[in-house]
Amino acid sequence: MKQQYADNTVYEILTPQGWKDFEGIFLNQEANKSSRTLSFLNGTSITATYEHRFFNNGREAKVIDLAVGDCVDSDSGPLEIAEITETTLIDTYEIFNADGHVIVANKIHSHQCDEFAFVRPTIAKEFWTSISPTLATGGKAIITSTPNSDEDQFALLWKGANRCEDEYGNPTSIGINGFKSYRSYWNEHPDRDEAWAAQQRAQLGDDRFRREMGCEFLIYDETLIAPAKLVDMAGSEPVSMMGQVRWYKKPQKDCIYTVALDPSLGTGGDNAAIQVFEANTTEQVAEWKHNRTTIPDQIKLLVSICSHLNETVKNPESIYYSVENNTIGEAALVCIQQYGEENIRGYFLSETGSGSRAYRKGFNTTHKSKITACSKLKTLIETGRMKIHSRSMISELKTFVASGMSYAAKQGEHDDLVMATILSTRMMQQLQNYHPEMDRQLRDFADTYIPPMPFIAMMR
Repeated sequence: MKQQYADNTVYEILTPQGWKDFEGIFLNQEANKSSRTLSFLNGTSITATYEHRFFNNGREAKVIDLAVGDCVDSDSGPLEIAEITETTLIDTYEIFNADGHVIVANKIHSHQCDEFAFVRPTIAKEFWTSISPTLATGGKAIITSTPNSDEDQFALLWKGANRCEDEYGNPTSIGINGFKSYRSYWNEHPDRDEAWAAQQRAQLGDDRFRREMGCEFLIYDETLIAPAKLVDMAGSEPVSMMGQVRWYKKPQKDCIYTVALDPSLGTGGDNAAIQVFEANTTEQVAEWKHNRTTIPDQIKLLVSICSHLNETVKNPESIYYSVENNTIGEAALVCIQQYGEENIRGYFLSETGSGSRAYRKGFNTTHKSKITACSKLKTLIETGRMKIHSRSMISELKTFVASGMSYAAKQGEHDDLVMATILSTRMMQQLQNYHPEMDRQLRDFADTYIPPMPFIAMMR
């Protein structure tokens, strides 16, 4: 859909109170909006989209909710609907900011456009910028709309309202932008049942139904994890906290653990992230992220996590830690060297094999290694072998999408928790060569080796 906007400083528009000023007109070109033509007993008619609103005895009524026999307000009084015909409007026009917010179209009283998601993007951003200072001093705002895009101003506000976590990823009661999200579903209406929904799906198609009636921000990007699986991933609350480290499962004896650090500069940009997995079961055990923790403090936190694991495991040889050594990772390697590996409870795991940099510890992420690890992560999650507890991690997976020949976070989103999990996956893949119990958990069907059957000779 292409949106165009025409400013107006010359014309007036007819309203129930006479001719009034209005700011402009939106043209939603190629919108292909599901619509209805309402034909009245007096022989007149009008066509409007499902969500457009007329008035019934002074009360707003959506076109989708009107039925034959209902009346709409007009200049000549109530008009009774004699027939309703389904149609599609290729292009739609909306009057913006009319004085009084009610206009007269075909002599019928009609509400002007007020769905925030359908306001021209630049206008929406300017509007939001202009009212933000008022809200910052204690003002309040209620914003309503059906979804239009997953990248417009309304979508950004909705996403912020649903990101209920502080800077460390701990859950909060409201979104990071101060808004609380609320969604009203079609089946909450007492007159709408599955038969009604089936009829609407047949008319609109599944995608349009999900957007118009289900209020879903349909994302057409190719996520690494199948969308159906992402919907089922709900996450859980931590069982304990160690500072800002969220622990989702208590450490167990006789288990193997991987502690993976994806470092950052700690200057307020990208997050540094640590993921802890129980390698025997590929279950997430703990998680941490922050964007203002310095690299030396990131290493101290990694050390404290390893020490906490060792308090239960009592065997440093069952604890493996590592870092991504690309770019910023070089500083992390220096910090580990200065701290002293002998002072860390665990084994510093580094990649091996052809093409690896034996003189540098840790794991170097290349295009090939990232794609391979992404493929393994996808398989483990979608087959239910890897259990993810963190809601923050699940949120990142929903925006971890195909980017060129690889995968990365969508613009404006983060993938630090995902990248730390990918590093954990690579660590576990390397460890499976030495631990039979891990091999059974990690090996895919395509990797399974079936020994040949013994040769049996039959003699007569």
